[in-house]
Amino acid sequence: MKVVVGHAEVLYLALLSGVLTLLPIFVPLGGGLLTALAPFPFIVLASKYPWQYVVSVLGLESGVILLDGRLQPLVFLGQCALIAWGISWATRRRWSISQTLLCSIAVPCVVGMLVAVAYSLLMQLPLDALVMRYVQKIVDASQEYVRTLEQFQEGDAEQWAVLIEALPQLLLIVLPALIVIGHLCLNLLNYLLARRYCQRSQPPLALPPDDLAGWKASEYLVWVFLASGASLFVPSDVVGTIGVNLLLITLALYFLQGVAIVLFWGRRLPVPLGVQCFLLALLFLVAGPFCVIICTAAGLFDLWVDFRRQRRHSMLP
Repeated sequence: MKVVVGHAEVLYLALLSGVLTLLPIFVPLGGGLLTALAPFPFIVLASKYPWQYVVSVLGLESGVILLDGRLQPLVFLGQCALIAWGISWATRRRWSISQTLLCSIAVPCVVGMLVAVAYSLLMQLPLDALVMRYVQKIVDASQEYVRTLEQFQEGDAEQWAVLIEALPQLLLIVLPALIVIGHLCLNLLNYLLARRYCQRSQPPLALPPDDLAGWKASEYLVWVFLASGASLFVPSDVVGTIGVNLLLITLALYFLQGVAIVLFWGRRLPVPLGVQCFLLALLFLVAGPFCVIICTAAGLFDLWVDFRRQRRHSMLP
C-alpha cells in the first residue's frame, strides 16, 4: 500500500512541477506566482524520495524546454533544482530554519558564480560584461515598470525622468543584496510550504520541531547592522557599496523576524490558520509600506524588548 501511495504522490508532484515550471513559459500571463512556487515539488520529492525522481522530472522538463528552442528557462530550472537540493539536504540532516535557509541561498549563489566564471572563460567574454548584460535586462524591465506607474500616478515628469535615469547605477550597486533577498523570501516560502506538506502527507516525514513564529535572528546581527550603517559615511565607493548591500540584507532579516512576531501573536486570534494568513495578506496589501516599516522595526528592537518573552525559553538558534 505504501508503494502505491508513494508512486501516486510522485506522479502528482511531477505533474504539479510541470504546471508550475512549464506553464509560465508558454502562457506568460499571470505566471509570476507559479514561477515563485516552482521549487516546491522538487523540495518535496528530494526530501521524501531518492534523488533519481527529481533527476527524472528535471530531464523531462528540460527536454520539453529544449524542444521549444529556449535556453533561458533552463537556467531557471537548474536554479530550482539547486534550491531543492540545498533545502532537502539540510532537511534530511534536521537543520534549523536559519541553517536551511543559509544552505538554500549559498548553494545556488556559489554555483551561479562558478557557472558565470566558466561561461566567461569559455566564450572569452569579460565577466563584468556578462554582469552588465544581466543588469541591463533588469534595468529595462524596471524602467518599463516605472513608466507604467508614471501613467497611473500623478507627479512631476522631471522627477520620474530622473528616477528612470538613475535606475541603472542604483540597481548595479544593490544587485547582490537584491539577489540574496530574493532567494531569502522565495526559499523561505517554498520551504514552509514543503515542510507543512511533508508533515501532513502520507507517510509523514519526521522533521525537527522548528517554528517560524518563534524564529529570531542571531543577536550578533545587530553589530553587522550598525557596522554596515556606519560604512555609508566612509569616503570610499567600495566600502559604501558593501555597506549598503549588507544593510539591506540585515533589514530584510529583521523584517522576517518582525513577521514572525506578528505570526506569534496572530495565533492567539480565535480564527483558523487560513483566515489568519488571509488577514495578514490583506493587511500588507492595504498598508504595505507602513507594515514593512513596523515589522522591520519590531524585528530590530526585539533584541531589547523581547516581544515574545523568549529570554527564558530560546526556541530557535
